[in-house]
Amino acid sequence: MIRKWFGGGEGGEEDPPPPEYTLDTMQVGCLVDYDLKTWEVVGYATCDYEGAQTREWELRCGDLLRYLEQDEETWILSARISLRELSEPVAEVIARQGDPPEELHYQGRVYRAISSSAGEYVEGGKGLGREFVSWTYETAEGDRVLFVSQWGERDYRSFEGEYVEEYQFTDILPAPKEGGA
Repeated sequence: MIRKWFGGGEGGEEDPPPPEYTLDTMQVGCLVDYDLKTWEVVGYATCDYEGAQTREWELRCGDLLRYLEQDEETWILSARISLRELSEPVAEVIARQGDPPEELHYQGRVYRAISSSAGEYVEGGKGLGREFVSWTYETAEGDRVLFVSQWGERDYRSFEGEYVEEYQFTDILPAPKEGGA
């Protein structure tokens, strides 16, 4: 009887250990600790840039919302910012020239364009995607990154963040099961 209560089960069989979660295997509903806060994974998407795949997890902690993106071995944690927070009139420049300025300013930092690409955003990682164009900027120190994306004719979004390391995220727990334990 004691064996049944403490892991022996019927016939001496033990329950399999719970799966180990990593950033790579996080799913919507998982909890993860970062920067002394616990974040819940509230969204997941993939982006296909002409065959190059990235993955993105949407993380929420109270009123804070962050986006964790994995591009091969690189991890970026960013937050959405308003285009109006940038010193340059990005939307007007794109409408007039087809591309944003080569240099952007945000919160006293200078960001220089490093790449641009077209992609397809697939919410949940499955099904039909939505096309967009993205421009990537980086500080001279290479520690901060800024993205400007265009979705359709006049829908622009911008994100600012930093490069992070996988080890900075700890205690990844699975989503709670429906109906309690």
